[in-house]
Amino acid sequence: MNKKDLAELKKHFLPSDDLLVIRKVFTTFIDSEKTRRCSSVRSFAEIPEEEMSVLYQTLARVLKGTLGKGLIEYAFPNEMYEEDKPQNLLWELLQNGLDDEEQVEKFVSHISDNMVYTLPYALFVAQCTYTVFEKNKFGEKNKFDSREFHFLVAAVCPVESRVDGLIYDEEENSIIRKTHFDRVVADAPTDGFLFPTFTGRGPDVNHVMYYTKKPKDPNVSIVEEVLGCHYTLSAEEEKETFRAVLDKAVGEELNLQVIASVNEKIQDYAKTFKDEPEPPVISDIMVRDILLDSGVSQERAETAQQLYRETADGNYFIASNLTDPKTTLSAGGVTVSISGDATDKVTTRQIDGQRFLMISLDDPEVTVNGFQMKM
Repeated sequence: MNKKDLAELKKHFLPSDDLLVIRKVFTTFIDSEKTRRCSSVRSFAEIPEEEMSVLYQTLARVLKGTLGKGLIEYAFPNEMYEEDKPQNLLWELLQNGLDDEEQVEKFVSHISDNMVYTLPYALFVAQCTYTVFEKNKFGEKNKFDSREFHFLVAAVCPVESRVDGLIYDEEENSIIRKTHFDRVVADAPTDGFLFPTFTGRGPDVNHVMYYTKKPKDPNVSIVEEVLGCHYTLSAEEEKETFRAVLDKAVGEELNLQVIASVNEKIQDYAKTFKDEPEPPVISDIMVRDILLDSGVSQERAETAQQLYRETADGNYFIASNLTDPKTTLSAGGVTVSISGDATDKVTTRQIDGQRFLMISLDDPEVTVNGFQMKM
């Protein structure tokens, strides 16, 4: 599933769009003891308009992440299609359209038994249909040639209990302390998934798209235990792993200029190919060439290439996951942020055995906390 496919689904996931329709929706509340407190399967057309709008908003958020960060596509291992395995459970649920009560029960039990979640939560599962029109070579729709893409989208939303605070009591015409419990379901899911993926404008039942609100801290239990897939590094983990590779391989040659240059070159590469359907990745050969262009010796660059190839194990890291918008230096309570076009103004020096960070102040105006500093 690439950016183009994802954008097409996002575009039509609206209450007012008649091409993408939510047929039915399953809702349930699961408490902190993993006990299901309530559940229902309803025809979406019968849901009150106000509630329908909130459900659309919640489910649509599952598609609003960035590929490679908040949205990660996973392939099902072959054994996951066996009976009662995750891929098989999803397929049966999709085929039965949430109508088979026993199948729904089995699927929800699978989630509640295997997902690690610290709060009570609400689970929403929607059965959707998107009418896909074929397009000619000019990108124009053929209204006489269409097919249906059936899919499931699920959202996991935390439920918080609120007992504190003040309320206005109309009967007493006064402001008093709230005394009853409110269990508030967040409309922003922390996790979710789409099955099957919409690949090449059609279904791919061998892949599932996982959504996380926190790309730096994904819920691994959903990926591995609920969906039965092999977890890959998150965006933040890719960055940390890449840093560790360079630190180990480049060693003492990893100075300020090299770090800034590597960051800038990967940023430029990511920007150049940002409109490509698939997020651009950094290959092991690119790691070597970027380091060589940044002034690293041949031996160290080739060591980094080999170590990165072994670490990535064929799953090269996404370019945009490896960069920082600014070069940031921190030492002894002092932090200096440098934008990409100003890294050449900062150098390191050793004077009389003391190390210094030198900033060229060729600009006549220097501000500190918004004040113009007198030189």
